[in-house]
Amino acid sequence: MVTDEFGGVIVGATVSAVDPNGVEKTATTNGDGAYAVNGLAPGKYTVRVKAKGFGDYEQADVELTVGRAQQLNIILKVTIEQQKVTVTPEGAGVSTDPDNNLGAIVLKGADLDALPDDPDDLVAALQALAGPAAGPNGGQIFIDGFTGGRMPPLASIREIRINSNPYSAEYDRPGFGRIEILTKPGTDQFRGQASFSFNNQALNSRNPFAPTRPPYLSRQYGGNLSGPISKKKASFFFDFEKRDINDDAIINATILDPALNIVSFSQTVPLPNRRTEFSPRIDYQINAKNTLVARYEYEHSRNSTGVGTFSLPSRLYNTFSTQQTARLTETAILNKKTVNETRFQFNHQVTGDTANNSIPTISVQDAFTGGGSQIGLASNQQNRWELANTTSLALGRQTIRFGARVRGIHITSLSPNNFGGTWTFAGTRRPGQTTGLTSIQSYQITEQGLQQLLTPAQIRAAGGGATQFSIATGNPQATVGQIDFGGFVQDDWKYRPNLMLSFGLRYENQNNISSNLNFARRVSFA
Repeated sequence: MVTDEFGGVIVGATVSAVDPNGVEKTATTNGDGAYAVNGLAPGKYTVRVKAKGFGDYEQADVELTVGRAQQLNIILKVTIEQQKVTVTPEGAGVSTDPDNNLGAIVLKGADLDALPDDPDDLVAALQALAGPAAGPNGGQIFIDGFTGGRMPPLASIREIRINSNPYSAEYDRPGFGRIEILTKPGTDQFRGQASFSFNNQALNSRNPFAPTRPPYLSRQYGGNLSGPISKKKASFFFDFEKRDINDDAIINATILDPALNIVSFSQTVPLPNRRTEFSPRIDYQINAKNTLVARYEYEHSRNSTGVGTFSLPSRLYNTFSTQQTARLTETAILNKKTVNETRFQFNHQVTGDTANNSIPTISVQDAFTGGGSQIGLASNQQNRWELANTTSLALGRQTIRFGARVRGIHITSLSPNNFGGTWTFAGTRRPGQTTGLTSIQSYQITEQGLQQLLTPAQIRAAGGGATQFSIATGNPQATVGQIDFGGFVQDDWKYRPNLMLSFGLRYENQNNISSNLNFARRVSFA
């Protein structure tokens, strides 16, 4: 019989018996893997076996005697076929296509594994890779073609493009500093992964400014699952992430004790940080030429802040943020040369603070800041929407893209900042001087004078008194809205195999300005 390494029979294998004169007789294994080579004269033979997908077998000096059958069971080993494909690029291997500019960075596959898992650290790393951005507000981040939105978990990212096609009129700013994130679609088989990371104070050195090693805890859970909903029709992708951090703020200040003596104050204050986010995505094949992608994102975070360095524990307050985003993308293949894409996004975000501004703030420069936190019960509610349509035409040597984007935003902001007032003590000693009073000494004289029921004039004559008092009043609520429009046309013309000419025109307008001639011309070549 002829079998494989696991005992399975091999059907259709060719077995050859070759005598010393080179005469060969063959047989083929049947459905049971058995073979028989009959009519052989006595003597020594070389037995060879060949089967598709298996390595060749050969055994020499198989001896046959008169009137006796020789039984030979053969085991074949599987071979791994290797195919090598060599792709020869045009010219010297450098492309002049705008999407392949040499200044761009494309991260996918194993490259993504080198990036941080934490979303905040991931944003910082990508901005560092992107370098300086065009414009005063830093780099732009696009998620699946949409502006804004949260950074998805690293495990849910399929590809990252940085500084790609920087001079295209499709974008309102030159592309330096632009980061494009493409998320993973659903799959035709069920797949998933989960992750957990942990860190605490035992794995970290003590902060040299802290009197003791404060407790610290960081836990991050994450995972995703994808699979089919309807075979070759619809699929889903779901990602989840939760981050719990128990951090600490270190206070090193100079204060007055109950007896109004100047003493040093050092303390660590716990600052819990919580964030939960999840995002389901559905990919649906409407028909042979139309596909629809729907994605929903939810993120909620809670943090404690306001203390540290000179800020005392009385200034501690909590912040919260909830963000929800819904996205729809429809792609249509109009014909062999034309593709149209329509995108819509709606984002609702609410942020707020729980600071207490009913107590005035006392700021003693270079010593401490106490009292209430003048952030107040602030809140900010934003509703943003975005609608875009882009058409791409492949016309031989020319690739033409044109389209438009309309965005709207409505913001309601409540900011009672410094409604409780701030007393500032700066002292009378200037830098480099050895005479005069420091800020904490001026504050000490003030507190002592108040305790002794001195008049303000007497306190000031003794060197006390605040340097400044500031307070804000009025209506802390403001509302603003805006709608902006941007249209473009871009023509990338491959004039020669080694010369690409790109021409673009963009128009923009919005309802809060009166200028209407807002054209931007783009010309580039490679």
